Amino acid sequence: MRQHLAIFILSSFLSYSSFLFAQASKDASDPTGSNVTWEWGLHAGNLLPNQIPGLTEITGLGGFRGGYRIADQGFIESGVATGSGNGASWTNLYASIRMEIPVETIVGLVFTGLDAIYYEGAGRDKKLFGGGHVGGGIQAQLGGSVWFRSDMKFTVNPGTSMYIDFGIMFRMP
Repeated sequence: MRQHLAIFILSSFLSYSSFLFAQASKDASDPTGSNVTWEWGLHAGNLLPNQIPGLTEITGLGGFRGGYRIADQGFIESGVATGSGNGASWTNLYASIRMEIPVETIVGLVFTGLDAIYYEGAGRDKKLFGGGHVGGGIQAQLGGSVWFRSDMKFTVNPGTSMYIDFGIMFRMP
């Protein structure tokens, strides 16, 4: 009789232990991302230039970014976006402060930051510019630590530009 009781208690504990421990821990499947400490990812998109000498056509860019949580809803992130086309080349190094706004299973983003832009317009010399940006976007969890992210970033200097990108983020608790 004691043997059956011990087997029943042990099997009950093993059956429910993963459920109990999952509630107490922060696992990677949090749909709001509140458990994320750091992240990195790849992105690609289009740069829409305006009043930039030697850069008049939409240019495809790609790059990577990484971030680290500094507050409950805040991240600091940095990255690079680079590409070339139609005789012009563009490289943007940036650093941002980002706020996340969870809404159901989608996370809204707003961010602002500083840019260093090194570009060569068609028929022009390479130049380095400092500037700033503001932007917004969304993130949605695809599964585990993998997230989809899309942004629109408005940059000032040289001229103005809008970078619209899509990418994959790996967000780690």
